[in-house]
Amino acid sequence: MLGRGLRLLTTLSRHPGGLGVSAAARAAELPVSSAHRLLARLAEEGFVVHDPSARSYALGLRALELAHGFHRTSAGFNHLLGPMRRLAERTGLVAIAGILDGDQVLIVRSVQGSQHLQLRSDEGTRNPWHATSLGKVRVAARPEAEQERLLAGPLPRIAPHTLTDPAELRAELARVRTLGWAEAEEENERGVRSIAACVPAADPDGGPPQLALSLGATVVLTGREELHDMVPLLETAAREAAAYGR
Repeated sequence: MLGRGLRLLTTLSRHPGGLGVSAAARAAELPVSSAHRLLARLAEEGFVVHDPSARSYALGLRALELAHGFHRTSAGFNHLLGPMRRLAERTGLVAIAGILDGDQVLIVRSVQGSQHLQLRSDEGTRNPWHATSLGKVRVAARPEAEQERLLAGPLPRIAPHTLTDPAELRAELARVRTLGWAEAEEENERGVRSIAACVPAADPDGGPPQLALSLGATVVLTGREELHDMVPLLETAAREAAAYGR
């Protein structure tokens, strides 16, 4: 029952507008009767809220408490904040940290910059790996077998310039490995470009890096070459984050 309840909470986290019982049950792959009982219990505990007029359920305030509690733990990526804040101050851009979770990038930390037009990259947001600089730099560091599994798709087109051809993405990953950093040009969102670098693993023999840092910018305010010039600052922040995490 605990596992089923957690699946429902995860499902609702991906549907901020809320879901009815039947839709939540389908998304969580649960019987409708089970989903109904679990949602009612979760509502009693404050983890979800019920909107009678819309006949839907959405995450409640107790879920927010859990999220804030996670960030206060040793596993909450707090060691990233110092380097990310300095990076955002030096560049004026939003600094973003993410991990690869399956075939998606999960944003775990975000620090706003000072540029008057700022991107929103909310913590907990997921994006397809192949459409983001964070995803490409992380996948480029993974073993070849895992890269090929991810290249086998699906690779949906998210924005006008999303790379969806496995051969093109394979060449892009090779380029990322050569450069040591990745970029995305309006591949996940129109009008947005970004660069990303891996946070070196704390243990050099402990396998591929698990974290990456990114800078996000609007194409109208930050040119591509201007963003490329910020790569050294990004790489410095990544090394600082690795040192803080040891």
